[in-house]
Amino acid sequence: MGSPHNLKKRQPTDVAKEDLAIRFVNTVAWRLRQATEERLPTLAALLDWLDENGVRISNDSAELTRGRGGHFQGAQTAYASAIALRETIYALLVAQIRNVSPVADHVQAFNRFLHHRPAALLEWRAGKFGWNGSHPNELDFCTPIAISAAELMTGSRAGRVKQCADDRGCGWLFIDESRAQNRRWCSMGDCGNRAKASRHYARIRETRTGN
Repeated sequence: MGSPHNLKKRQPTDVAKEDLAIRFVNTVAWRLRQATEERLPTLAALLDWLDENGVRISNDSAELTRGRGGHFQGAQTAYASAIALRETIYALLVAQIRNVSPVADHVQAFNRFLHHRPAALLEWRAGKFGWNGSHPNELDFCTPIAISAAELMTGSRAGRVKQCADDRGCGWLFIDESRAQNRRWCSMGDCGNRAKASRHYARIRETRTGN
């Protein structure tokens, strides 16, 4: 049975409005289940996702094509590094959400990444701004994501980052931009509607039982 968190079926506005770091973290579905669902299982899938989210690896299409085939020197190492960064960002944001001290190793790992990675470059291409990795031969494409995460952790919206309260174990992160700061679900069109429907049916059952 297909997951209701299929990224291809979700409304673009549900995903595009979130920060780059949040979108990257949410490439794992069902975070609060024992068995999560990986949406970036290969280097090619990661490169496709980066391209779709405005992170351009190289201006050289031939280089990018070779990367999708996994032939860059150290490509798989770079892929593993990107996934490790994603999980580190997730752990740090969840610690912030729960108001607990993060694991020191996670903080150190994130800082090492920021320290050793060269700066990414901003470029105007195809009518919009995007990030361009500065060292495509090393697949150095995660700097924009790390920057996004650091700004989110330290900026004015740090306290607005929340985790979906769906009882199935969704676990996606989102930024609560509501005035009342009472948003509970990653998407009202998905987990929110399901929760409302569940409460509605529960009230009906209670009424029938009471009668």
